[in-house]
Formats: sequence, structure tokens, C-alpha cells
Amino acid sequence: MPDLQHRVVAFLEGRRADELADLIQRHNGVPLAAPCLREVHTPDSPALQDSIRDVLDGHVDVAIFLTGVGTSTVFDAARLMGREQDLRTQLANATVVVRGPKPNSVLRKLGVRVDLTAPPPNTSTEVLQVLDGLELHGKTVVVQLYGEPNPSLTQALRARGAQVVELAPYVWDRPVDPAPILHLLDVLDQDGVDALLITSQAQVDNLFAAAQEAGRQPALRRVAIGAQGPVAKAALERHGVPVAFTPGHGHMGALVLAAAEYLSSQGVPAQ
Repeated sequence: MPDLQHRVVAFLEGRRADELADLIQRHNGVPLAAPCLREVHTPDSPALQDSIRDVLDGHVDVAIFLTGVGTSTVFDAARLMGREQDLRTQLANATVVVRGPKPNSVLRKLGVRVDLTAPPPNTSTEVLQVLDGLELHGKTVVVQLYGEPNPSLTQALRARGAQVVELAPYVWDRPVDPAPILHLLDVLDQDGVDALLITSQAQVDNLFAAAQEAGRQPALRRVAIGAQGPVAKAALERHGVPVAFTPGHGHMGALVLAAAEYLSSQGVPAQ
């Protein structure tokens, strides 16, 4: 099993921080958590409920679920509205598509049929690929967003003639407590981090925003950066940060393995 050899591996994940720290420790690494993201779920949001009402009062041909927590929040919102059965009826008559294993698991627990599952690395590109066999012109496609707009997916669907309806069940926000981010910046300044793991675009933007507000710049020149997927990688590159490694698929365990393999191949000594 790849071994991190007591190297310090920092990460910006918030919701699954304990799980990621445990994975790093199991591979003999030293985790450094600096959550840069919190999910604010809003099943009672008027905007979300209005969007769901439009969906339920109309006709759905294709429904795309991108995240597990977002899928759960959509159902929570429909339940609060007293219209969960209407949602189930719409999905029973539509083609249901999931981006990866998390929304797939949620829907199956809810007893909702899943028709198409995007393969790894579970990005919008794979979602579009599994839709290649469907005629989308003039069809209504519902897309559950994941904290921010997904213009590449929406524009690609509209280019195929689809009428796209977006559901925003939660938003991403900065952590209430900035202390872990500021601590990470201190450790980076001291060259105390061997690798930094990034699992979303918003983490990158929040890290640089928090650093800018503190009048600082993340010292990443000597750190091996790992990105979970092309969207996170593109966000880093927009900030001028090269990505050293990416995992073979979208699970966090694969990202930790990729870190261990990369650091071992580079002969990077522990800090």
C-alpha cells in the first residue's frame, strides 16, 4: 500500500474532513485540515421551492442529479411543500441521470429508479456523454446544481436544444471561523506542508479570497498540489498554481493514494 511516510498533507475539505483525515492517517500521513467551504442547505428557500413548483407543475423529460446532498435537499424541499409524491411521479416518467455514486445511493435509498450513471471521473463531461443516445431537442431537462452555477453543462444541454431548468438546493459559503485557513497560511510560510489536496473549485477561490483579505498570499511554490477532477484543476490554474497529480477516479481515497504515489516518486522528504 502506498505510504505517505509521515509527510504533512493539508486539505481544504469541510463536510467530509474527518473522513479525509482518517484516509491520510491510514496511509501513514499527517493530516492538516483547513476547511475552506461550508454547504448552506436551504430546503425552505422560496427560490428553491419556486423552482421545484415550476418543475412539478410542468413536464420533465430528463432529471440530472449531480450530488448526494443536493438530491436529499431537493426531496426535503418537496416534502416541506407537501409535494414529494408529485416529485416521485415526475421522476418515474422521466429519464433519471446521476453524475456519480453519491446521488445514485440517495435515490436508490429513496426508491427512485436511476437510468443512467456517468462513469468516473464523474464530471459534467461524462454526464453529457451518457446523454449522447437521447434526443434532447425540445425536451425539458432538470439539473440539480451543486452550490454554484454549472454553465458548461447548462450551455451544452441548451446547444442540443434542451429547455434547461436549474434547481439550487444549497450554496457554498466561506467558513464562519477563518482560523484554520490562517493557520494553514502560517504553516505554508514555514514550508511545513508537503502536499495540498483540493476537492472543489470553491475551495480554491475561498482560500485565495481569505488570504487576500488577510493581506497574504498562499505559499504554494514548494507544495505538491493534488486536484480531484478537471474543474478543481482549472480553478487552481486560474490562480497560477500548477497541479502535480490527479487521481484516477473521483473518490477521496484515490486522491490520497495519488498523493502518496506522487510524493514517493519525487523522493520528497518529510518536513
